[in-house]
Amino acid sequence: MRREQCWGRMMVVLLFSFILVGIAVTGDTVEAAEGQKFTVGLSNGPFTHSWRVQMAESLREEFEFYKEKGWVDKLIIQNAGPDVNTQIAQIRNLIVSGVDLLLINPNSLTALNPVIEEAKDAGILVVVYDQPVDNPDVINVFMNQEWWMAPITEWLCKQLNGKGNIVYISGIADQTGSILRDQSAEKVLAQYPDIKLLAKANGNWDQAAAQQVMTDILGSFPQIDGVLTQDGMTLGVIRAFQAAGRPLPIVTGETQVAFIKMWKELKDSQGFNTFGVTNSPGAVCTSLGIGLRLLQGKELKPENLIDNHIIYLRPALFVDNNNIDQIYEEYKDWADSYYVNKWYTQEQSQTSGRTGGLKW
Repeated sequence: MRREQCWGRMMVVLLFSFILVGIAVTGDTVEAAEGQKFTVGLSNGPFTHSWRVQMAESLREEFEFYKEKGWVDKLIIQNAGPDVNTQIAQIRNLIVSGVDLLLINPNSLTALNPVIEEAKDAGILVVVYDQPVDNPDVINVFMNQEWWMAPITEWLCKQLNGKGNIVYISGIADQTGSILRDQSAEKVLAQYPDIKLLAKANGNWDQAAAQQVMTDILGSFPQIDGVLTQDGMTLGVIRAFQAAGRPLPIVTGETQVAFIKMWKELKDSQGFNTFGVTNSPGAVCTSLGIGLRLLQGKELKPENLIDNHIIYLRPALFVDNNNIDQIYEEYKDWADSYYVNKWYTQEQSQTSGRTGGLKW
């Protein structure tokens, strides 16, 4: 992914401007010496699906930008897989390594709190991103999963005219983001009593896994009117129907490039219709930018931080048949495993008072 591809397009629209009251109150701000270069650590969980791979690539690219500016010197990335204890051990390794900024994509809502406190006690600034932790003293920067999942579920229900048999292919069972999406989907489905959920399975945000679980489900249910999925799995779902010789039902979409290409092809050849919402891997770069500026002593204005420590990211883009041609043209040369990817530009990160941007 080239930087010239990134800067013109990569913007995440936030519902709220940011504030720094939580950081100021808890004393997490590190006083930086003039010209100090910071070491950044990333603690990631699962690394088996392409979203996380692209996330790490986006972070490395953004890190090089800050390195050229003289803000940072070293980036350490550790991938724990889904195991909480492994992630705790790796975070302790990062603490010992002397990182100044610790970015965490957590495997648990609560289990990391003790080791996060260890990092803070060591003078490390901690920013949690992508998925939350239940800790009011730590800045959390993440997508509001209800804002992501509810529109997708609502779209499916309306396409079905409020009735029919559906299957739900969820993400990784114990991941907080997937759990929050499950809860959001359940809320919407509860408003449609004539829609019957035949089966729910975990596709692990992976095309091959989703294809396998969908294949298994197809053997048990002769009539499926719709399939609700999270991201990274719609292509696998469609391939399962195609391999079984079954007509495609109404299927919710996503914004992985491989599926964007299939969507365009099926729309042009069969009139296929779906709906997808971006969940940008590059949003980690927003967290990096926030953390580095906090380390430099900058403070965000006291406006609209949720519960004094949460920064909600809104989905940057909704994709449907009205704009799929445009999205296809923009991303057709990207690797199939990539996702449509947008985050705050440097201009937005630097500019005080910019509408919809960071306010320092």
